[in-house]
Amino acid sequence: MNPMRSLSLAVVAALALAAEGCRDDTRPNGPPPPRAEFLVAAGDSTYWIRATADGIRRRGSSMMLANFGGDFYEIYTADEDRSFYDALFVGQRVYSRDLVTGDSSLVYRDTIVPAAQQRWAAMHPDDSPLQPDEDASDHPVASASADIELLDVHDAYLSLEHHIDVDVAGARHLHRTVRRVVDLRTHRDATVRDVFGDSAARSIISAGAALYAAARDSIQDSREPGADEARDAAVDLSFDRRSFSLGDIDGKPAVTFVVPGTGDHATGTTLPLEPIAAAQPAWWTSVARTLPSSHDSVEDRWAARGYSVRARYDTSDESAALSLADSAGHEWSLGRIPVPVRHVLWLDAPALDSLHREALARAFDDAVMYDDNARLTRHRDEGRRQAAPLVRTVSRRLPHQRRPAHPRTIRTRHPTT
Repeated sequence: MNPMRSLSLAVVAALALAAEGCRDDTRPNGPPPPRAEFLVAAGDSTYWIRATADGIRRRGSSMMLANFGGDFYEIYTADEDRSFYDALFVGQRVYSRDLVTGDSSLVYRDTIVPAAQQRWAAMHPDDSPLQPDEDASDHPVASASADIELLDVHDAYLSLEHHIDVDVAGARHLHRTVRRVVDLRTHRDATVRDVFGDSAARSIISAGAALYAAARDSIQDSREPGADEARDAAVDLSFDRRSFSLGDIDGKPAVTFVVPGTGDHATGTTLPLEPIAAAQPAWWTSVARTLPSSHDSVEDRWAARGYSVRARYDTSDESAALSLADSAGHEWSLGRIPVPVRHVLWLDAPALDSLHREALARAFDDAVMYDDNARLTRHRDEGRRQAAPLVRTVSRRLPHQRRPAHPRTIRTRHPTT
């Protein structure tokens, strides 16, 4: 079963607001909007837009959807609580739920927290695990937690970031952040080779290793303030070809490696490298249809048959004004939505069948009952970095009983010249 989560009222209210700077033709005497139907993935939410001659219907839900093989899947996270009174152990799992059948499948699981819990249990045989209705100590002597952030999904490939914090006496202390790509078809971690093939993978990995070497040399040679601290933090970094995520540069696939710290005393420091452009594999064709047909620092635009979808960004880069435009230049406001605006999934080309329409409607209805832990995450636009900085992961919070997905994006945006 999908964990219960609640639709953010702030997001619903924001969607109802008129988009600033748009020509709004929803007035009673204005022309009717073009027939259109699509999903927009933005921030931590998905929006369902349907326009007919009678008007525009908009729904919002705090969920991440994947669409591959002709079917829709909800991707979500759930906690795995194995805590004792004096020791908190909360791992996390990632599930994929088929919207038609309602069946959920485990696609990714943290294994470090369960291993730490097993060591603690062996060392404290008289301690009993907490029951669901029991509270833990306000001052636990040990804790281990995992936090998995869902970044983006491209066809059947899910990119995620996995944070680990382990502080357990007698066990390995660890604070580490890695990225992973999961194949939602096989429910297994995917390598660069799995995603792009042998030849392209060798080139991509070689480019990643070269970027890391250059960044490491730059850190060592730096004389900037804080350089000594950066050099100390970089000692434990080690290039990991499995620590990557997928994104796009101007509609083409891109790979971003994030170099993690290693060793028993890793502090959570990471070194994000610049995105690496990759050749387009066959599966990317379906992804390309969901990406903007044109974009710059001000606006993204998706072109469809007879209409277009526009996302205009404000100066804070925290929200976008979404609108629908016809071929004559008339425009209809669809409200403000959180950034990043990642994908538009077309439901009218080809037309959505009744089976999947009913499944989507159920998913959006169910989202009303979700709990109130939904969070919006700030867009980290890696394409705008002038240099690859060290990023130190802060110590994670003690987890809730359930947490929703919180996606982010990896898209390189280019300013207008």
